Amino acid sequence: MTKLVHYGQLLVLVIVFMLCVSYYLKDIVYRLGHPLTFSMKAVHNYSNGKPTKELSAQKDGSLCLSLLNNSQQTNSTFDKVPDVTSDIDVKTLASKGCNHVIDKYDFEMDFKHITKEERHFPIAYSILAHQNAHQLMLLLSAIYTPQNVYCIHIDLKSTSMFEAVKETASCFSNVFLATKREDVVYAGFSRLQADINCMEDLVNIPVGINNWTYLINLCGQDYPLQTNLEIGIKLKAFNGRNIIAGTDQLTWEIVQRTKWVHKVENYPNEDGKLEKRMIQTKELKSASPFNMTMLKNLAYNVYTRRFLRWVIFESEKAKALLEWSRDTLTPDEHYWLMLDALEEAPGRRGQISWSSPARYIKWKSSKNLCSGSTLKEITWIKNNFSKF
Repeated sequence: MTKLVHYGQLLVLVIVFMLCVSYYLKDIVYRLGHPLTFSMKAVHNYSNGKPTKELSAQKDGSLCLSLLNNSQQTNSTFDKVPDVTSDIDVKTLASKGCNHVIDKYDFEMDFKHITKEERHFPIAYSILAHQNAHQLMLLLSAIYTPQNVYCIHIDLKSTSMFEAVKETASCFSNVFLATKREDVVYAGFSRLQADINCMEDLVNIPVGINNWTYLINLCGQDYPLQTNLEIGIKLKAFNGRNIIAGTDQLTWEIVQRTKWVHKVENYPNEDGKLEKRMIQTKELKSASPFNMTMLKNLAYNVYTRRFLRWVIFESEKAKALLEWSRDTLTPDEHYWLMLDALEEAPGRRGQISWSSPARYIKWKSSKNLCSGSTLKEITWIKNNFSKF
């Protein structure tokens, strides 16, 4: 009888061990098959509770796996609390002292938990934001490490957010606001120019101060799905190539963006107030400069420092394309791939593909949508994380 009990206990231990191994193997296979770094509009409406690194670290991959597989269990893991933290609250917090910002948002301020590999491979970030300083700080704290460098562009219209972020950014030697700000109009040239403003600032940083080799551009409502170490490993694997996702198969709607001249006009919104919008005129656009092939790309990609220096300071073709794009619709979605496709482009990918290991987007048209709401055809996963 005693032997039977002993064998029974041993059998239970073996089963538990096999379940654990199966779980981690599943996570490893998932990671190998899904080389994702950032999720477009992945997290929305955080609480004002103190966050930790658990969400961004993804130590066992279970949270990301649950989100991407639309697991309802994820919703029961955290308490749901409405986000009530205003831009003024963030500014007030920063005015009390940087230690309050660092503590609340759990910034990693030293190299204690940073690997040698990470220290020797800094990453540059260009972040465009127009609302919700609190959410931006959650993003920044999730991707922040002392060796990286971060440029933030705040829409010229977003006064309260600018003041809040200006106050918090002063707490970090490697975080700064773009030297030139744009009044960003959705789908307009100003969106592309805002990114270029930050990119130029980052490229101008002397290599002796920060020798970053890759830049990732984000919006203020992005959130990382992998750690800084994992992101760095994948960037190294790109081996000096740009990763700009896109296509040469253009739909009729896409063709109209550059076929006609577009301009900014004041247009009444749903509340009857005038706001700037891009309007298509009846004037045909001239052909693209240097007979460049029209392509479509994602607005958020991975760029090498050499490529950006060439685009901003050296290439006459890049300057001509930028000028030509001023009166097109959504130029940030053709400019980068058209340049990367040129034979002389530094770090050119050498292929045109929608495949992007740097970006996960849950489109409205996707199957098995996560619970949440949709803004501009992108699903916002409404998990209001308050306890991590």
